Amino acid sequence: MNLAVSPRADLFRLLGDESRLRLLALCAEEELTVGELATLLDESQPQITKKSQPLREAGLLAARRDGTRTLLRAHMSDDAVVDAALAEGRALCTRDGSLARIATIVAQREDASRHFFDARAALGDSEPVAAAGNELLAWLPVLAPLLPGRALAVDVGTGDGTHLPLLSPLYDRVVAIDRSAASLARCAARVAAWGLPNVRLREGAVDDAGLAQDVGQRGGADLVLMARVLRHAARPQDAIAAGARLLRPGGHLIVVDHVPHDDESQREQGVVWLGFEATKLRTWLAAAQLDVTALAPLPGAVRPALQIAVGKKPARHLH
Repeated sequence: MNLAVSPRADLFRLLGDESRLRLLALCAEEELTVGELATLLDESQPQITKKSQPLREAGLLAARRDGTRTLLRAHMSDDAVVDAALAEGRALCTRDGSLARIATIVAQREDASRHFFDARAALGDSEPVAAAGNELLAWLPVLAPLLPGRALAVDVGTGDGTHLPLLSPLYDRVVAIDRSAASLARCAARVAAWGLPNVRLREGAVDDAGLAQDVGQRGGADLVLMARVLRHAARPQDAIAAGARLLRPGGHLIVVDHVPHDDESQREQGVVWLGFEATKLRTWLAAAQLDVTALAPLPGAVRPALQIAVGKKPARHLH
């Protein structure tokens, strides 16, 4: 970060305000929406926007749009003055409790998603099976190279089990996991109707310790599938990292999710994020120590448009 555009005296004055120090410190811990920052700091959203603007102009904060929302993230710096300001901001946020509340605020991003899927399952609402089947046909060329390992597949966020008829014939065992008990109940009925004897349903999340233990006892998963899951995740990068930990060496993680869009009506379906930049998916897969083997738009009539990213866990090197 180049602070030459801001004279040192101006920088001192900018960082001499406790409310801006708190704002900077919170954004250094987590990328947060203006609304989340307003909740943490007990201020209005216009106040947060006003106080963040000088920090953005100085290059200390970066803003990113997600639909109508604005997210703020602190730029890392090796400037001693900025480091001292961050330390003081963390101390202030520790004393007022806002730093400790970040995890709770971030977790609440998924509340709307949970409510949506529970309500949908209770009403018996579901995507048409025929439409889902047409979408799956486009996946076959992508799945073909993954077939050498066919012992275990994990379908994360399985919902109504749309993808299970494809996975069940290809893998010896399929674990379908979802956080919604109501969705799993509906999925169980469909699995029975489809006659998929090798599918096991499990309530929970991708980062559950019990799931990791069960998968680990089987030598790891050959495939972890996250189809339209990240858009509902509070921290998508954590979901990818958890999915990668389930893989055996040589196993694949497939992510299917929307490209960036501005369809705010998706929020009504419990969506947290309105799509992802391809570069962001690549960065998260690499951070999870996966080799990116495919990253491309997914053909089909689904709107907003979908993309697919495939990461491979490197095989162990023999010494």
